[in-house]
Formats: sequence, C-alpha cells, structure tokens
Amino acid sequence: MTFTFGLASTYLTSFINEKRQIAREAKARQAERRKAITDRREAFELDHLVRLNEALQDLARAAAQAHFADMRVSRETGHYAGTLLPEGVSDTFHQAGRTVRMLKNLVLDDALRAQVTDAAHALHVPSMMMRAKPEQAERAAFFEATEQVDAAQEAVAQRIREIYANAEAWPHR
Repeated sequence: MTFTFGLASTYLTSFINEKRQIAREAKARQAERRKAITDRREAFELDHLVRLNEALQDLARAAAQAHFADMRVSRETGHYAGTLLPEGVSDTFHQAGRTVRMLKNLVLDDALRAQVTDAAHALHVPSMMMRAKPEQAERAAFFEATEQVDAAQEAVAQRIREIYANAEAWPHR
C-alpha cells in the first residue's frame, strides 16, 4: 500500500512538474515571438523614420530654393510667385514633396504622421501665394513653415530615440 501510494505520489509530482515545464516553455516561445514581432516593427519604423527625417530636410532645402528664387523675382516685379521657377528648382521641390508623402504614409503613429503632413503642406504654402506681397510670403508663410518642419523633425527624432531606448530596455520589458 505504501509502495503504491509512493508510486502514485511520484507519478503525480512528475506529471505536475512536466505540465509546469511545458507551460514555461510555451510562455518563453510566446515571449520570443512577441519580441521578434516588436523587433521587425521597430526595424521597419526606424528605417522609415530615418529616411523621412532626411526627406523632410531635402524638402525644406528645396522649398527654400524655390522661396529664394521667388523672392529674387518679386524684388523686380513686386509680386511673389508670379513667374516660373528656374529650371530644376521646381522639379527638385516636387520630387522632394513626393518622397516625403510616400514616407510619411508609412509612419505608424497617427499624430506624428499628421504633424509631418502639416509641416510638408506648410512648406508648399509660399509657392501657392501667387502674386502676393513679398513681405507677406516671407513672414506669414516661409518662417512659419520652417518652424513646423523643425518641430516635425524633432518629433521624428524623438520617436527614433524612443525606439532605441525600447530596444536597450528589452530584457526589462
């Protein structure tokens, strides 16, 4: 009787230990899958955010070239954005805008995507101020657009820093 009870007790203990081991292994596999998914998501996001930050800088540079070309002509005509831009300036500006639109559409965070959209739009506002007074385009449009782009780039950089901070903190998550 004692032998049977001891055997049953050993079997029950082994059974419980095995179930616990299976549960621990399943939990570990699930954690590994979550980490792999998070790593892929963060790698995707990081790649696009870095490229977006560069594209915003390119767009700001192209918008500045267009703005300064319009300002040069406006000194002679008295009207801002009243003539065609010099060859290449318009194409560069439009291509930089397309690149920003493509990359910002891949931004996962809705608020960040909206901020980048607003900043990119603001850079286009001066070029849409056909025949406006040069001072109006300078003050109201270009300086404001520059501030919005700076804020958007800072927000993109903040998200990049967050991704790196999360990656470094992984064992603690």
